Amino acid sequence: MNKVFPIKTDTACLLKWSWSTVFLKEGVTSSCHRCDQLPIDPDNFAGFHNLPRKLEARRTMLRGQWPQGGCQYCQRIESAGGTSDRMYQFNSGREGELPPPELSTDPVAIEVTPTILEVYFNNTCNMSCVYCNSWLSTKWEEENKRFGAFHQGDVKFGYPVKNNPNYERMLADFWKYLEDRGRHIRYFQVLGGEPFFQPELDTCIEFWDTHPNPDLTFNIVTNLKVNPKKFRKYIDRFERMVADQHIRKLQMSCSLDCWGKEQEYVRQGLDLTEWQENFEYMLTKDWIQLSINSTITGLTIKTMPEFIENLVRWNQVRPKDKTIQYSFMSAVQPVQMMPDIFGPGAFDQEFEQVLELMPRDSSREHLAGVFKQINSKTRDVKRINDLKVYLTELDRRRNTNWKETFPWLDQEWT
Repeated sequence: MNKVFPIKTDTACLLKWSWSTVFLKEGVTSSCHRCDQLPIDPDNFAGFHNLPRKLEARRTMLRGQWPQGGCQYCQRIESAGGTSDRMYQFNSGREGELPPPELSTDPVAIEVTPTILEVYFNNTCNMSCVYCNSWLSTKWEEENKRFGAFHQGDVKFGYPVKNNPNYERMLADFWKYLEDRGRHIRYFQVLGGEPFFQPELDTCIEFWDTHPNPDLTFNIVTNLKVNPKKFRKYIDRFERMVADQHIRKLQMSCSLDCWGKEQEYVRQGLDLTEWQENFEYMLTKDWIQLSINSTITGLTIKTMPEFIENLVRWNQVRPKDKTIQYSFMSAVQPVQMMPDIFGPGAFDQEFEQVLELMPRDSSREHLAGVFKQINSKTRDVKRINDLKVYLTELDRRRNTNWKETFPWLDQEWT
């Protein structure tokens, strides 16, 4: 039965109570993708959702104030008049599925059980996106081992990954946590790296196949750089699990930011033809909840209209009540990837085209808020020059050429 999230202060965030992400390779956790990552106590793994700083953030929201530690991202967007991630979640139709069970008896409880559990097992990945790093990609890690660290001015990357010395212990505790509390989870999300290249994904599938949770949405965040034959075998197994009511549904969250050669540069290693084949294979399978996640940077906005045109076309194949969900976030690290650095006017034509193409829904309002925030900033010429330094070093390592791919960037910015 759906229940309303009872906390209605001006800063209350459903995700602060409901969401936990666990990064097993680093031994840290966060309460959403914008928030600081906090160390998990290896002697109390099951307490990862109720660490002291998470509890204090909930108390702060109960007082109607903004917590620090990452919540400023939503605060800035709302201050600019836009729709933040926090507001988007309240308008997404998921509110009634997600309140922790403790809120049923205590509407201001702060020690609660997550209903969204997201896990990064390790950094095994077959791509090296320009806005990523070695702790999320073994391709990045291999590259950094070959070329070493880079540091010029404020641009630096390539430093060693810190591995969790308690990894095996926490991994065992993770499976025990699912055994004990998996019945409360409504969204189980696996990220990477690339999940389809990690054996832990198979273990997750086997777990939920043998521990049915008919209320569970199993979500895989994937770059879709997967052999199509291998990919279809996975889809076939999930179809049986849904039919047998071992899970409620499969959600495939497919990563894509823009289109063309710009996208293959930004998401280094991507084959757009393969991506499109795998994605379009799922279009007629209305038992799969399809979504596309984008990371917005200055490098992706110019060809966003082409991507949105494809999104509109793909939605024409889907039933009207099974449309492809579109979500996105602006890059915040490394700082030269933030789209805000270009300030007002740099992408007005693309903004206009994208908003004209998109249906008038909450995703469009959310994206309009991001665009509004970008145009509210002052152009940061230093950061733009840092971006050029960053890309030049990546070109040296990868035998690519950013000036050919992004000729609009190769100018004097004032």
